[in-house]
Amino acid sequence: MSGPYATENDAYIEVRDIYAAHGKRGVMQARTHDLLVSVCAQHDVELGEYDKAVLKWLARQPPETAQVIAGIIDRAAKAACEKG
Repeated sequence: MSGPYATENDAYIEVRDIYAAHGKRGVMQARTHDLLVSVCAQHDVELGEYDKAVLKWLARQPPETAQVIAGIIDRAAKAACEKG
């Protein structure tokens, strides 16, 4: 994960590979969902059923939107670890 992002293009650069896989139906949404779920798993974020539903909804948005959310989760978790 990366960020903070100053522009939409900054976030887009992080998800170019998701757009590259856009050729097959549902692949972009699946890869965007994987991005979100994996950052949560990486930081041991417990997900409830509604959380999972929201992540599925978010995966239907442009991948750069999901990248920003993933970046925020990643940075917040790292900041919490640094504070101890």
